[in-house]
Amino acid sequence: MGLNFGILFTTLFMVLIMEMGDKTQLLVMCLTSRYRPMQVFWGITLATAILNILAVLLGAAIGGIQIIQDSVRIGASFLFIFFGLLSLKEEETGEEKCDTPQKGVILAVALAFFLAEFGDKTQLSTFSFAALYPEDPLSVFLGSTLGLIAADCVGLIAGALVIKYVPKRIISILSAILFIIFGLASGWVTLTEHFLLDFGISLIITGTAAVISILLFFLILLLQMRRKSVFHAKKKPKI
Repeated sequence: MGLNFGILFTTLFMVLIMEMGDKTQLLVMCLTSRYRPMQVFWGITLATAILNILAVLLGAAIGGIQIIQDSVRIGASFLFIFFGLLSLKEEETGEEKCDTPQKGVILAVALAFFLAEFGDKTQLSTFSFAALYPEDPLSVFLGSTLGLIAADCVGLIAGALVIKYVPKRIISILSAILFIIFGLASGWVTLTEHFLLDFGISLIITGTAAVISILLFFLILLLQMRRKSVFHAKKKPKI
């Protein structure tokens, strides 16, 4: 089966345009502040390939099972908040980051990216293109995959540049805040627009999650500051 470059480039540019400024670009920037750029790249490539294979092969069958998408969105919301709190973890030395298992990081990045994009407008557009051009699924798959990777490489490069000029601790805190905001916003949208819960109930659930997240955020910072003060006190020479 040959490639139809018209379909390929149409899909590529449509996906690229939709992804510019999307939440996943910011997600990639945050991930780049914690992991090596190449680890993030291979993680998003793996997730993108899996997402688009599902979109092209299963098409509207998965798209029609709304409860699957909604459940994954809720899972993604919790994962964003978890990654936010995890971003506050400090690296003890430069070597510690280098010793992180390559496969583990790639899989963690792939999971975060997969949950962020599953059921998103980009995957749904791939469903649509696959349904529109059922005779050429390979062109749709390659176009969507290349478009998504190209868009998120912008976030990857931006994240790598930010690391060079902004102190690492500030990046960690900002990344944590962004992840938590993503998680809360994603949860709110899922509760109100997909589960169609009452505004008041959605507000209570999201508000409770926000309060818990903020408390954990400051608790982690407080414990880290306390640990640092104890560490420096031990290092002071005794008179």
